[in-house]
Amino acid sequence: MLNLKTYLKSQSVFKDYDFDGSNMSVILDVLAYNTYMNNFYLNMVGSEMFLDTAQQRDSAVLKAKVLNYLPRSFRSAFANVNLTIVSNNVNKAVLTIPKGTSFTGKAGSNNYTFVTDENIVVQVGANNTFYANNILLYEGGYYTDSFNVNYSLAPQKFVVSDPKVDTTSLSVVSIENNGANVIPYTFSSSLLDLTTNSTAFFLQGTENSQYQIFFGDNNVGRTPADGAVIVAEYRVPNGELPNGIKVFAPDAPIDGEQNISILVNQPAAGGSINETTESIQYYAPLSYATQDRAITTRDYESLLKINFPEIKAVSVYGGEEVSPPQYGKVFISVAIENVDGLPDSKKKEYQDFITPRASVSINPVFVLPDYLYGRVKSNVNYNINLTGLSTNDISTIVISAINAFNSTNLDNFKTTLYYSRLIEAIDASDNSIISNETVVDMFKKINPSLGVGQNITVQFNMPLDNLPHGIEYIAGLYYNCFSYIEKYNELSLEELPCSIKTILLHENLYKTQIEKLKIILC
Repeated sequence: MLNLKTYLKSQSVFKDYDFDGSNMSVILDVLAYNTYMNNFYLNMVGSEMFLDTAQQRDSAVLKAKVLNYLPRSFRSAFANVNLTIVSNNVNKAVLTIPKGTSFTGKAGSNNYTFVTDENIVVQVGANNTFYANNILLYEGGYYTDSFNVNYSLAPQKFVVSDPKVDTTSLSVVSIENNGANVIPYTFSSSLLDLTTNSTAFFLQGTENSQYQIFFGDNNVGRTPADGAVIVAEYRVPNGELPNGIKVFAPDAPIDGEQNISILVNQPAAGGSINETTESIQYYAPLSYATQDRAITTRDYESLLKINFPEIKAVSVYGGEEVSPPQYGKVFISVAIENVDGLPDSKKKEYQDFITPRASVSINPVFVLPDYLYGRVKSNVNYNINLTGLSTNDISTIVISAINAFNSTNLDNFKTTLYYSRLIEAIDASDNSIISNETVVDMFKKINPSLGVGQNITVQFNMPLDNLPHGIEYIAGLYYNCFSYIEKYNELSLEELPCSIKTILLHENLYKTQIEKLKIILC
């Protein structure tokens, strides 16, 4: 605007431009606004043309497609439970839990639907009781989209209607010849090993955070017949909201049985929203660099984190690094958000995913992560004259600071707890805090098999001084008799020597029904 007025001052044709109410001033305003909008538009076009500078998620999705990267969808939270079903039918030998059997997960006043993702067949046990152990329940109900194939309408797009779809749950069938043929299609992320008759479907991200289903061209992958009906079934989850749920109830009888009890082995975890723009910008180039194969340790880490958002940390090391060396193997340990250990079902899922992507001569082996937990006890001194906060408020701030310290410094593999940094973080959490006296106890959790006698070794990998005077159970019996690895006779905790690294629990401890044991060694 000022530049336009300066220009007009240099000539003598227009004289009434230099006051706000003039017609010429209005024209100048329009010209200035138009110039501003054009520049803004050009800047946005320039930014959205490149993956690194894209601000709109749709732009990042489209640019990532060039790198053959499929942005991660919403993911269902999953819980691991044991079902005990007592039947009144003495002649019933087999019980079937159909795919889609629904349960209600309760989180305060909120309820979420969890479902099974496969048909489960259980054989009867003692006393007409069916034991279905390690059942995975996935959050979100099942929905269905139908598409009519008509090749006279080109091009056809089969877009999943709900942008909150969990693409890992997507199943696709082609119903052809008026229902005479029902052909299931399997998701494929690669063209390798596909033939003319391969019944594979593919996915790509599209506008509005949706996903498009497409098929082969009868050269690489089979094309559904003209006139077929494509049916896509999928779950629609609620992202992170159901994480942490540990109370479940069946929504209806299962195979006609109503006497159902549920033991939660692992509360709900792993729920997440669809991939953010920033995450796409970070992982798309990494995915392109791996070329969907695992060669280096970085490849393994990238592939697992990209495809399984519940994984918060990955540690990969070669078999030559273990003692004794195990050549031809790659050992992988993963830590799952809000999950202790690695459930067998998830282990199989990760194994099935990574094995075909590894080198032919390499055998990937998933091993359980070895967690060492810390329990922080802190006495905090603060000056009441420097704050209007209550003691409870200060306590909340300190706890948040400790949790933040854990997330930033410790919530990963190969990390070290520096005591000085922890107490510094506590002091810095509020200006009124003068000092703190903090003690960190370490403990480990073990999950013994119920009703089975066993020896369990708890390894801390460091000397244990100042041993406590008892043992704390989360659930089960109190027991105070151990042996340590150097001497296999019974001792109480009070009699154990200092500077030992291993405590071995006696097998007779686990002949009773114990859910979980927590050992605290100070």
